[in-house]
Amino acid sequence: MIGLDGAGFELLEPWLNAGELPNLARIVDGGVAGNLRSVLPPVTSPNWKAYATGKNPGKLGVYWWYNVDTEDERVYLPNDRYHDHDEYWELLDDRERVGVVGVPTTYPPKSMGECVVSGAPDADASGFTSPSSLETELRSEFDYRPITRKSLDSGDEAAFEEVLDHIDTQFEVGKYLRETRELSLLQLTTFYVNALHHHRWDGEYSLRAWKIIDDHLGDFLDDGANVVLMSDHGHAEIERVFYVNTWLQEQGYLSFDARVASTLHSLGVTADRLKETLASVDERLPFDVQTAANRLAPRAVVDHLPNDRGEVGRGKIDTANWERTRAVASAQGPVYLAVDGPEREIVRDELLQKLSTLETPDGRPVAKAVYRGDEVYDGPYADEWPDVVVDKAPDVHVSDKVGSDEVFAREHDAWDGVNTRSGLFAATGPAFTTGDVDGLSILDLAPTLLHMHGEPVPRDMDGRVRADVFAEGSDPRTREVTFRDAPTARTDGG
Repeated sequence: MIGLDGAGFELLEPWLNAGELPNLARIVDGGVAGNLRSVLPPVTSPNWKAYATGKNPGKLGVYWWYNVDTEDERVYLPNDRYHDHDEYWELLDDRERVGVVGVPTTYPPKSMGECVVSGAPDADASGFTSPSSLETELRSEFDYRPITRKSLDSGDEAAFEEVLDHIDTQFEVGKYLRETRELSLLQLTTFYVNALHHHRWDGEYSLRAWKIIDDHLGDFLDDGANVVLMSDHGHAEIERVFYVNTWLQEQGYLSFDARVASTLHSLGVTADRLKETLASVDERLPFDVQTAANRLAPRAVVDHLPNDRGEVGRGKIDTANWERTRAVASAQGPVYLAVDGPEREIVRDELLQKLSTLETPDGRPVAKAVYRGDEVYDGPYADEWPDVVVDKAPDVHVSDKVGSDEVFAREHDAWDGVNTRSGLFAATGPAFTTGDVDGLSILDLAPTLLHMHGEPVPRDMDGRVRADVFAEGSDPRTREVTFRDAPTARTDGG
């Protein structure tokens, strides 16, 4: 299982047609392939959790990287819920020699299988392996950490080169563990190719990354293994930026006190300048010191600083005027209401209507569809999921930053590419058929993989077994799907 964060055919098809990625072409042309539909919003988190568990965000309580709690007026990282549900590879632990490398939202690593190596972007520079002794082994053999020293936000070319080296090393680590631990199931995921898509779209660094990946794919194909490629979401080039919170403010739903951000901006204290400073951290310093400077400081500080255009991101919640705020949004589509009683239904209906018909200045729709939260999610976290969910147009980036007078812009200040719901699935090997597969959801993969390995599917999974991806006459194609009662979900984060 090769997880490719942010991979999609829109970006890859021109390179496939030009012969740039021959091994990927072997998988797509010689196996079964199709688009893979993400859960909303199409973001790394919650989609890796949805993939691994087969459950929608309403059962996971994870709706974006950060959840918005309008009742307690806070934004928080729901990482205490990351281990509440079994991933499909845990359920195969008794049948297979399992290794997991690089999957986002798996930090700290669970004790299961032969080995677990947590993945970026939320892993830390230490404590990222199970067993813990594996960390020392990987540092000795590969000088490996799950995260990079430098942030691509800095624009430093050295940061892009570091990402390429990291992707290459991560595949080397996966192959090393597959051999030394005699793994029969390897889940290897690379996050940073997604970051390259964001910052450089189809530029040189993105193509170089994919050539590195393609070379490694050849090794797996030459082994005769079943090889499955999947992504958590796809990517498109940004053609319009929609500042949803600026729009909510303009429409009278969000009251935001921009005085602090304005003052800091006028004094030259901005997130962009801080990132430039962090990018210059001396590389001779120990890795952990560098990553502490580059990771902890942005989390605690950057979100509350304006960028060079005077815009503020997640720190908006701390400066919202809650007595006058009725709605606030996260990036990529979730909108949360801050009103109760009859007014809540009124505001939700207004936003559904307005966002459904909203167009960019050149007359193109912002959204493909707009939903009530209960049309998208199902599960025990009904009081926490977004009230309105925008399924944005593929080439529109929905930014949650506040502080600019613009509702729309033609370019993003840092990104060239944006997430879409249309991810990638491709599989080849003895177990799989050939041709195209349609209508595949990211939620279908966990139950399908469990069925492939002869494991009953837990009844609380939302996806369905897609036997049509398997070879005609094969055991998983013809064998009846079996189910079992779901294990009790953990609620203690362990």
